[in-house]
Amino acid sequence: MKLRHCIAGCASAVAIAAVSAAPDQALAADITVPAPVATCERPIELTVSGQVNRAVLYADNGDDNDVFFVDNDNSSTRVRWRATGDIDCVNTVGALIETQFESNSTAAISFEQNSAAGPNNFTERHMTVWWENDNLGRIWLGQGDMASNGISEIDLSGTSVVAYSGVADLASGLEFSGTSTQDVGDAFSNFDGLSRQDRIRYDTPTFAGFRLSASVEDDEGWDVALRYAGEFGFGEIAAGVAYFSAQGVNGAGASRDFDGVSGSGSILFNPGLSLTVAAGYVDPDYSGADPYFLYGKIGYETQLNSLGTTAFSIDGYYGEDITNVGGVTAAGNGIGDESLSFGAAIVQNIDIVRTELYLAGRYYELDDVSAVGEDEIYAVISGARVRF
Repeated sequence: MKLRHCIAGCASAVAIAAVSAAPDQALAADITVPAPVATCERPIELTVSGQVNRAVLYADNGDDNDVFFVDNDNSSTRVRWRATGDIDCVNTVGALIETQFESNSTAAISFEQNSAAGPNNFTERHMTVWWENDNLGRIWLGQGDMASNGISEIDLSGTSVVAYSGVADLASGLEFSGTSTQDVGDAFSNFDGLSRQDRIRYDTPTFAGFRLSASVEDDEGWDVALRYAGEFGFGEIAAGVAYFSAQGVNGAGASRDFDGVSGSGSILFNPGLSLTVAAGYVDPDYSGADPYFLYGKIGYETQLNSLGTTAFSIDGYYGEDITNVGGVTAAGNGIGDESLSFGAAIVQNIDIVRTELYLAGRYYELDDVSAVGEDEIYAVISGARVRF
């Protein structure tokens, strides 16, 4: 009898509990908990980065030879402050300040110097703000790259820290001997667009690997550039071409207007072979010269050790009338000059510390029509770039 009463009581309790719980369960079923709202807003964040690139350079022009402890102007010592923030999911704003500090730069050294060359202080590279919309592209305002800057320097070889189409950078300030009055920087150029200026610039979004850019600078110069980058089963391709129009001033203060076209392309095949080419032509309005250059490079990148990849390259450069663009004071000087250079380089990456160790040799030859015979410079450089 007690057992029957217990069973009946327990059944009643369970029924009461079920009835009591039913309203709460029904209420819970009607309540929808909202998912967290995703936000793309992000306040401005600052990133500091940079690099130090120091080297030992030996050079010989037949009359003089010397050893220099230099800053490698192929990729100078510099520091940058980059700030970016997101307004919403499609709009981003940013700012960039980048300065370089080169002590005894390869662009300024001379066989005649008695102390370190160059200004040995901070000089501006970038001081610009930008706004980007994912659908409309990016607008830049301030000191920075014109659309054409870098257009003849596209290079996938892995050795551009010490060898690329700007062959002059390794020893730009050094003078040829004998009867020539030119230095390496006068006789070799890759006509790399309009460099960095105070400008306004627009970049389209990237469509199928292509991006179009245009800019106008403060001194009536303008340019337009088209770039492409893509990956394929066999490797990578990067290329670009630009047209630029600018106004320059010669040593006498006279106007030196010119137009130009430059471009470059590089293919990196798996597992590491690369081919790079570059070319450019400038039409200076102030003379009858037809300056142009051609550049070619073969590279190979492989994994020889656990530190990182090792890259090798050989390259060649040929130019005509280069000394008639920007480096001379009298219209017509340099017509018929021929510039020739060959180089070889090896770069060892140490990935864990973002460091590249490099060794390169380069030969420069100038056939100066105003001089007697050909002038030559031999240069060997070894150093390290540490990025942070």
